[in-house]
Amino acid sequence: MNVHAGLVRRPGTRGRLVGAVTAGVIAATMALAPAAPALAGSQSPPGASQSAAASRTADVMTRNLYLGADLTPIIAAITGGDPNAIVAAATQTWNTVQASDPEQRMAAIADEIAKARPAAVGLQEVTTWTTYAYNPATRQSSNPQVAYDFLDLLLKALADRGMTYHEVTDATSHNFTTPAPIPVLASPTATFPTKAVSLADRDVILRRDDVKAWNGHHGNFNTILKPPYAPLEVARGWGSTDLRTKLATFRFVNAHTEAWGPEAIRIGQVMELFAAQEAITQQDGSLPTVYVGDYNSAATTAGAYQTLDSRLDDAWLEAGAPLPGNTCCQLGDLSNQTSILRERIDLVMASPSVVAKSAYLTGTTPIDLPGETWWASDHAGVVARLVIQ
Repeated sequence: MNVHAGLVRRPGTRGRLVGAVTAGVIAATMALAPAAPALAGSQSPPGASQSAAASRTADVMTRNLYLGADLTPIIAAITGGDPNAIVAAATQTWNTVQASDPEQRMAAIADEIAKARPAAVGLQEVTTWTTYAYNPATRQSSNPQVAYDFLDLLLKALADRGMTYHEVTDATSHNFTTPAPIPVLASPTATFPTKAVSLADRDVILRRDDVKAWNGHHGNFNTILKPPYAPLEVARGWGSTDLRTKLATFRFVNAHTEAWGPEAIRIGQVMELFAAQEAITQQDGSLPTVYVGDYNSAATTAGAYQTLDSRLDDAWLEAGAPLPGNTCCQLGDLSNQTSILRERIDLVMASPSVVAKSAYLTGTTPIDLPGETWWASDHAGVVARLVIQ
């Protein structure tokens, strides 16, 4: 994850580190961001349709699956550089992931999707956790075994519920990965590590079985925190695809902007997202466009949200859904029995040719999962019913 040693958590946000970043970092990151595209003869966002086609309805959803633990302790340990501290923090992280019971969490999210039956779902933090045998003498890892693949678990749980969804493979962005497997203690009584773990994060678009998808695209942002301003470089990305239901045809964009660092990073990433969609419009043609995702920018005051809102309509507000509509965040170990969601950062936004008729949250009711887990994710999901004109 990208984090400067001097960064601190933003109050009220799980694992989001902001604050003491120098003006030089902000200037450097902003210099990487392209100017927001100017669309000839229109103030519509990239991908917006100017046609007056008959209205059509589609339900869409955004859902952060949550990787299973707060990475802040291990980031701090890596920043400090003490090998023993890294092993201790990694062991704590891995134990928390296992205690969260990813299989049951994905089953709970499958229940949400099965109930809403959206035509498309934008997923973030679609994580794969892999374990390895570790030799402490040589510090070498071997024999990788996938412990949890959240996408496989979710698709299987949906199939068990009679729902068939498919990954739009060309629209999957592969984001940050562990640079190398990190050693962990295999048991509470172990004195040295004999096991290692790694994680890989991606963003995925799912389409319902009866929905056609084409023109899939994906990419990663250039505007990121990275060395020497942060100990690790973290990729963040987006995916998009054109979709056709029985009633509607539209472009669907899914993104996950940076969780750490100054708002300037997220603003730059949103500007890149608009630029990428403008290029797609020039290549594939114009369609009404829906943007979903975890933008890590609080509605309605933060800069990246305002950048989105300057070109797009916020489905939550347009539909008159209850405020505040908070979507983030529960405790990192998901052990709080009472919801502590405190900001709205998971969004459904759309071009002016799309009208939101309703919107609601999912995952806001505690569920008694094994152990001390009470939530399917640290985020809530958002479902919106849209009229595509």
